[in-house]
Amino acid sequence: MDRGRRSLAVALGLALLLGLAHGDMVQFIFGDSLSDVGNNNYLTKSLARAALPWYGIDFGSGMPNGRFCNGRTVADIVGDKMGLPRPPAFLDPSVDETVIATRGLNYASGGGGILNETSSLFIQRFSLYKQIELFQGTQAFMRDKVGQAAADKLFGDAYYVVAMGANDFINNYLLPVYSDSWRYNGDSFVSYMVTTLEAQLRLLHELGARRLTFFGLGPMGCIPLQRLLQRSSTACQDSTNKLALSFNKQAGAVIERLSSSLPNATFQFGDVYDYFQDIINRPYMHGFNNSHDPCCSLGKVRPTLTCTPLSTLCKDRSKYVFWDEYHPTDRANELIALETLRRLNITVVANSTSS
Repeated sequence: MDRGRRSLAVALGLALLLGLAHGDMVQFIFGDSLSDVGNNNYLTKSLARAALPWYGIDFGSGMPNGRFCNGRTVADIVGDKMGLPRPPAFLDPSVDETVIATRGLNYASGGGGILNETSSLFIQRFSLYKQIELFQGTQAFMRDKVGQAAADKLFGDAYYVVAMGANDFINNYLLPVYSDSWRYNGDSFVSYMVTTLEAQLRLLHELGARRLTFFGLGPMGCIPLQRLLQRSSTACQDSTNKLALSFNKQAGAVIERLSSSLPNATFQFGDVYDYFQDIINRPYMHGFNNSHDPCCSLGKVRPTLTCTPLSTLCKDRSKYVFWDEYHPTDRANELIALETLRRLNITVVANSTSS
């Protein structure tokens, strides 16, 4: 490290220790495509990438940015409303110690799951264990750059978000090409997931996470792809939704137990399943006119799985609940984020925009 860089690192370390770094609190986000802000776009062999139009059409310049949405993710909006800086993708080449200290990092990866075997057909993706391993590397990097005390303060004061689980069902258990689909029944698979999740959350606590929110699953059986698989444009897959509810119940109990038993832990469970279900069941009451079709689709050719430059868009993106076969629109994400904040009793301190 040259003298200029060393001086900058020393100054940054002092700022962190004194709580003078911009924003004071940063975020570290772990998740899947619902929270990915570009990591998979750097995984060139991944089959789960949001690198083509029309992804990102309502975000910033309107070009694809790695978000599997037309605009913002739920994690984007929650952080914005809390007044926290948006963390860049872990693989963003511009990331350095100053970026990490002032913005945090987002490790979320499209296709990622709680289980390592989930979404293996996508070839490249970061599971939650892999994301935690990358976070450990970030910690070692920051300790080297700013010192042990400053780095420990950064990670101890940070806000953590974990939003995972849907792929473990949709791109694992519910697909017969994966061995988990015949190795487990619904109850034993949920137990396997929750046991694994508990070990992962305990590991994050060991690594310094003290303030953490886990986002529960929504009604997975109502995403356009699940409706299509049962050859219905309107009916949800009840069996898939029951799996989500079972996971939420057990994961919520784990979060509550960890929060009360781990030293200095404030772990919260963000569960808005019923609210999202109401948006889907009564879209007009929430400002939507379509809650079953994807806004971005290739005419009557379905499923197209991802939005492509050949796709056509719905006339008004703010009126659709779903952007593609899997993911909600920016407008739906905003409502979900605001309800999550309300239920967690988190004070909204900042307004946010579509970019």
